[in-house]
Amino acid sequence: MMKGYGSPSTDPLRSAIAMKSAAQLLALSLTTAATLLGSPAMAAMTLNQACAKFSGKVNDAVASGNLTKARQIYAEGSKRVASHFQGATCPNVKAP
Repeated sequence: MMKGYGSPSTDPLRSAIAMKSAAQLLALSLTTAATLLGSPAMAAMTLNQACAKFSGKVNDAVASGNLTKARQIYAEGSKRVASHFQGATCPNVKAP
């Protein structure tokens, strides 16, 4: 038997398989964590932060003069905030 044959450090195929397996395990772990926490972006955000971001998007659309887009952003944003924060609303954000 050849010395060192088959060890991941000397066999490029095994090394590649080990790297791929490690990457897949990491991806699975991150996906599982994201699922348990909800959306990663929303999980890291408080309701106040989400409302501030939501308000900014609505205000930007209104300022651009696109009232249809502002209404669409308001409708979608309201649903999103409610779904991520157990039915909460952003009372400071008024419908355009």
